[in-house]
Amino acid sequence: MGGTRFVGVLAVQRLLDAGHEVSVFHRGSRQPDWTGNVRSVLGDRNNPADLARLAEGRFDTVLDLSAYTGDQTASLLAALPDVGRWVHCSTVNVVRPSPVLPWPEEIDYGPHPLWGNYAIDKIACERAIQNARAGAHSVIIRLPLVLGPLNFIPREEFVLNRILDGAQILLPGDGQAVHQYIYRDHAAEALARAVDLPGEGFDVYNVASKRCNTSLEGFVDVCAEILGRPAYTRTVGGGPTGEDRATFNNADCVFPFSNENTILAIDKAERAGLVSPFMDIREMIAAAYDALLAHPERRQWTRTDAEQRVLARLDTVEARS
Repeated sequence: MGGTRFVGVLAVQRLLDAGHEVSVFHRGSRQPDWTGNVRSVLGDRNNPADLARLAEGRFDTVLDLSAYTGDQTASLLAALPDVGRWVHCSTVNVVRPSPVLPWPEEIDYGPHPLWGNYAIDKIACERAIQNARAGAHSVIIRLPLVLGPLNFIPREEFVLNRILDGAQILLPGDGQAVHQYIYRDHAAEALARAVDLPGEGFDVYNVASKRCNTSLEGFVDVCAEILGRPAYTRTVGGGPTGEDRATFNNADCVFPFSNENTILAIDKAERAGLVSPFMDIREMIAAAYDALLAHPERRQWTRTDAEQRVLARLDTVEARS
């Protein structure tokens, strides 16, 4: 389900390379150039008539990369009730944060207010699978922040573009919260391997790239190191979002990561063979930089509304003082 952008494109290719026959259900807005025979099923997963066409096929496994609400997951489960294994791509944001790090798979569900409806809806996806597939094998892959060239959430480019243009980078809070990352290719590999995992029942794996953690400030420092240019940063307070907002918004943020620790325990996934060999975060960001240079249209950027609001507030405070 999905599979035509970013991590999904690579996951489909990994499945093909492993000898699987793959059908991809998507809306047809993109057509990746996979090496291998892929059957496309065009449709909108929110349309029951489109989902009904899937029931005409015979599938051993569902790999769901595009479920964002419990209703979307429940509708697909109803359309394909007899699939042997179900693999769902989830997120660290479904858990209730604990001050004790890292967080194991057994940690309680949130939702955490910082992640708003996104967390509520992704929790509903996991619960729908657990409730509908009692006894059947279901694999939940929880990912942290994903990095990689041409990231559809421009995390690396947010920082790289500002450094390249000598623009100040605003860090929410004190900029010292530590985040964990997974490289695009590592996430794809884990999802593809998950379809062959042995087991039964509802099984959760935290998957991240090995030893790939930085603070917000540290992430900027690594980007500056790759570019060989100075980074101009400024901490702005305002809690995890930089504006004391209750919810973090990827589309309107002061910085592309919140100032709140998110670290998963990945021991279980490593024992299951889902964790890729170590790759330095410098290599990850260098690959994103190369892709940025190859796509000059992505060098065009503007301040987010959140940045502009914070800068205006800071200017007002400085003027008064």
